Amino acid sequence: MDGKDYSPLNQGSNALTLTQNKQLTGLINDVRGELAKHTSATAFETGIPLQKALRADRANVKILLLAELERLVRQVGAQRTFQDQTDLQNAIEDVIEVFPSLKLEEILLAFKAIRQGRFQLYGTFNTLTLIDCIRKYEMENTVPLRERAHKQTQNDIETTCIDWARLARDLQLDGKLQRPKKTLDRYIPLPNNLESFDEIEDWRAKHIKTEEKEEKT
Repeated sequence: MDGKDYSPLNQGSNALTLTQNKQLTGLINDVRGELAKHTSATAFETGIPLQKALRADRANVKILLLAELERLVRQVGAQRTFQDQTDLQNAIEDVIEVFPSLKLEEILLAFKAIRQGRFQLYGTFNTLTLIDCIRKYEMENTVPLRERAHKQTQNDIETTCIDWARLARDLQLDGKLQRPKKTLDRYIPLPNNLESFDEIEDWRAKHIKTEEKEEKT
């Protein structure tokens, strides 16, 4: 095709960046090694949006999620509720539909949290329980981080929009901002035609007092 790169990772405005491309490849090849580098904060800040990852490489992302869910089901002993691949695939489709705004790394960290027993399963584990646990992860971790990021963005916008020139004028009118006074040179050369002490004093009294009055006004 004219020598251009038409791979899924490089199509359209929603294509992954080089860094995200590398992240996704790392997750697909070594998910546990990559997740070990993340906290909930770093997953939120630098993770790959789930929908963007799916658009870039839908097949491998779904296989990744399916493999991690299958591992999770084995570890929590839920083979009775997830009996075959169809049940697992349906669960992954539901997760994708319900949590489109989460990062791929956040979904995987939620799976990890379930395996580690951070969420109470009450003796059963099915698709509804899985979605409920991911939602708890989102409320406990993603939502506070999202709100903090929104406040920071709003504060940056408000700060950027301040008209500093107008603010300075308003403060000056209110008397809260004084104009800087001009500094006079302490050495004022005397005219050469002054000879007596009285002439010098008269000249200094006349000119220096005038300068001081102008400065005060």
